[in-house]
Amino acid sequence: MWSSRRSHPTPPHLEAAIDRARPAYERLSGVTAIWRQDCYALPTEKEHFGYLDGVSHPAVEGSGIPGSNTLEAPLKGGEFVLGYPDELGGVQMPQPTVLGRNGSYAVFRKLHQDVVAFRRYLRDNSAGPEDEELIAAKIMGRWRSGAPLALAPQHDDPALGADPHRRNTFLYEQNDPMGFATPGGCHIRRANPRDASVAGEVRLHRMIRRGAVYGPPLPDGVLEDDGADRGLMFAFIGAHLGRQFEFVQSEWMNDGVFFGAGNTKDPVVGAADGEAGHTIPRRPVRRRLAPLPRFAVTRGGEYCFLPSLSALRWLGDLHD
Repeated sequence: MWSSRRSHPTPPHLEAAIDRARPAYERLSGVTAIWRQDCYALPTEKEHFGYLDGVSHPAVEGSGIPGSNTLEAPLKGGEFVLGYPDELGGVQMPQPTVLGRNGSYAVFRKLHQDVVAFRRYLRDNSAGPEDEELIAAKIMGRWRSGAPLALAPQHDDPALGADPHRRNTFLYEQNDPMGFATPGGCHIRRANPRDASVAGEVRLHRMIRRGAVYGPPLPDGVLEDDGADRGLMFAFIGAHLGRQFEFVQSEWMNDGVFFGAGNTKDPVVGAADGEAGHTIPRRPVRRRLAPLPRFAVTRGGEYCFLPSLSALRWLGDLHD
């Protein structure tokens, strides 16, 4: 059982929420909780590497819920919900229809974060505190406040980072095709190339992502490992996990061919091998950082089917 209470990050509040839910599943025959991962939201809404999390999400046509980027047209409902037309005009419908329609699929991943290795890398490859923050931004594509390099290329802008109506409204191709502001190999440009010139159709690989941290935060400035396990629990939602989650992981996170960068990997969550560095486009000479260690390691995961409420009621009415 994965337990998350984002609005109440303290352990006592989490325990209270679980205590309310426990009687419901304990009454179900054949259901046993065999594992639990406590997740929460830090008061800063940041993840353990120090970046604001949950900034970007797509709009779904017909949902009435706006996306975080007003420049991105809403995606067809069938990209995320089974039984409706998708971007290619097809309809995914597992059988029986009463079970499949209005459902979806989810991928869960537990990602351990080596915060000490990340902090040491930034320190060892920078000329000082300001340069350290710039490198951190060039690796992620955003400053730690959530302000994007696309809109704040030289310095952090906390007011921009705190504004959900502005911090994700930007494109790449018109203003930054070469990646001088937002490097092509940074995390957010790999995860969503937007309108950049890349191999393939970006809209076919979008998904809904939600994350929550686990483990205690490492105090600011600490560069020694305290032995605690900390990281992120991710949930990726989509109706086409092959061309959504799996494609993004294999082709965008762990390869760079799609934007002309060979076999380079995502600097934050890629399967780095300690041999390749990170390139920061810069005039007149690009900046090459030292080889990247692996900052994030997958500790577990699962593929799940998400039935609709009507499907759950149908399942509940079945009899032997």
